[in-house]
Amino acid sequence: MSILTKWLMGVLLALVLLRALAWWLQPRMAFYHRRGPTPPPAPFAGFEVTTADGVFLKGWTMPSNETSPVIIYFCGNAGNLSDRADLLSGFVGKGVTLVAFNYRGMGQSSGSPTEEGVYRDATAIYRYVTETLDVNPGRVVLWGHSIGGAVAAWLATQKPCAGLILESTFRSAKVMARRMLPVIPVSLFLTYRFDNEGHMAKLTVPTLLIHGAADDIVPCDDSQSLYTLAYQPKELWLIPQGGHNDLYEVAGSAFYDRIAGFADRVSSRSNP
Repeated sequence: MSILTKWLMGVLLALVLLRALAWWLQPRMAFYHRRGPTPPPAPFAGFEVTTADGVFLKGWTMPSNETSPVIIYFCGNAGNLSDRADLLSGFVGKGVTLVAFNYRGMGQSSGSPTEEGVYRDATAIYRYVTETLDVNPGRVVLWGHSIGGAVAAWLATQKPCAGLILESTFRSAKVMARRMLPVIPVSLFLTYRFDNEGHMAKLTVPTLLIHGAADDIVPCDDSQSLYTLAYQPKELWLIPQGGHNDLYEVAGSAFYDRIAGFADRVSSRSNP
């Protein structure tokens, strides 16, 4: 066997191993869900929906009225809704209705998470809001945190909504993989995309981007890059000293007022 043949076989083997590593790593890098009960805090009530592929999702919803903006919240990739109870409870009395849910494999939702799977979850929740709760899409605002921003942005390219809020959201899965594994080029073989840059280029809805200036997981440069791609009207709010998961604590009431105010403005414009 010639040296060239051995070299080519070595390269081929390395590529096969990299592809297998990427396939094994991507769900473990993307999702850190925790199973277990997630009883809703007052005044939220629990609900359940079924996705198109038969997965049962558990969620929380506030009491609503016929005029308030309805914000669908897409959480990040770790834990479950019980870890967001304090965050979500801060919207009580802010003049908005909030709907939140556990992705497949999170909390007591069935199934296991994949990129395609969480998009199906998002579609099922949107259907629950617009059909079961009978909410006009012009009142619906999509809010996603971190990887949830990718889910919200994807849904905004598929379904009508009044506006989009991206909190601590990254540019794409490939960009994040290069940051997390700068020496190993697994990003070349990822099938997960979570392509927020691609989504933003397609959107024609008002967008609010929020990011912590001290975020050490997703740098605020990512939101600045997405802001340049966003459709007008658009807003970018960088929170000094804010990290990746603590913006509602660092900014306090201003965090809730900014999100509720944005939702009210864009939903009112959609429903004059």
